[in-house]
Amino acid sequence: MTEKQLQGPNRFVSEGLATSSECQTLVNTAKMFALSGDGYHGYQSPFTVFEKFRGITLSRATALVYFNLLEPQYLRLLLQISDLGKTKIEEFFKIKKPLFFTYTHLVCRSAQQHAPINRTDYSHMIHADNCNLISDTVCEKQPPAYTYRDYSAIIYLNDDFEGGEFVFAGDTNGEKIQSVINPKCGRMVAFSSGPENLHGVRAVKKGSRCAIALWFTFDPKHSETDRDEAWEVLGKMK
Repeated sequence: MTEKQLQGPNRFVSEGLATSSECQTLVNTAKMFALSGDGYHGYQSPFTVFEKFRGITLSRATALVYFNLLEPQYLRLLLQISDLGKTKIEEFFKIKKPLFFTYTHLVCRSAQQHAPINRTDYSHMIHADNCNLISDTVCEKQPPAYTYRDYSAIIYLNDDFEGGEFVFAGDTNGEKIQSVINPKCGRMVAFSSGPENLHGVRAVKKGSRCAIALWFTFDPKHSETDRDEAWEVLGKMK
């Protein structure tokens, strides 16, 4: 899907970044090893009390491999698929200068058993990735926002759940929906990280929605050192 189809600038959807078997491998890895709050400083439910949010950071995935708790090929698969996502972004946006990973996160959002059937809240509220959204027209680019983020992407791994659609919005409350992307194995939505791309995730009403969340930067000071360490550990295991 193009910018025109998605009704906004600096955004696209790409298909085929992973096969069904690759998606299932990473979903199984997440279900086996993901922890509540991993990557969010110990918060068990950072977005909504009606869902469990569980993740695996690259640093912990690498440690699991190092201590022979996770097969190396699973970490390698996570790195390779996310590398492909970066290549697609560089090609679509015709990026000529170095673009760096700044964070890679394998995550699953799962509906709680006690959650209402007809939820109207968001799994992840409408927001921008590199500024603090104050109003429809004001997004402050200062901490605690990750102001160095330049591009964002989500690579989906499954669709056997209810809800969980990704949306681009034209307002902070999600009343002006510009486009909706339904998760599917190997599908990636990518976009520039500023207020031009307000986005959110609708409530996951049943099951678990798993994906690889990615953020990128042009600032080498914020490049993902955990990624280098992951490749180094894999290199020593050949």
